[in-house]
Amino acid sequence: MQTSTQRVNGRAAPAAMGAERRRHRRKAVLWSARVETRSGPSDCIILDLSLGGAKVKATGTSVPARQVVTLVIDRFGALRAEVVWSRMGHMGLRFIDAPDHIAHVVGSTLPL
Repeated sequence: MQTSTQRVNGRAAPAAMGAERRRHRRKAVLWSARVETRSGPSDCIILDLSLGGAKVKATGTSVPARQVVTLVIDRFGALRAEVVWSRMGHMGLRFIDAPDHIAHVVGSTLPL
C-alpha cells in the first residue's frame, strides 16, 4: 500500500498541517531590542517570544545561523541565544539559558 505525503515548499509536511511542534507557547509582541554579536550591536524588533526563543526583525546586518548572540531587551535584560535561521532581515533565535531563567528575566509582564 502506498501512502501519499503532503509537501510544502518541496519538503514533507507534518501529518497534521498547522500542528504546533514547538515546546513553548509563543506570544506576539512588538518590542524594540538589540542583538549583540561579535561584530557589534544591531537594533531589532522582537516579533514573538517564548521561553525557548524569539523571532526578530533586524534593522542592521544579517547574522549567520549557529552564531551565539545576546538579545538585549532594555526593560528586562540580556538573554543568550543561538541564531537558528536568518532570512531577509528576520532571525529565529533559540535561547541558550534555561526556560526558568527566561521566565525569571521576563517576569510576570508576559505570561509565557
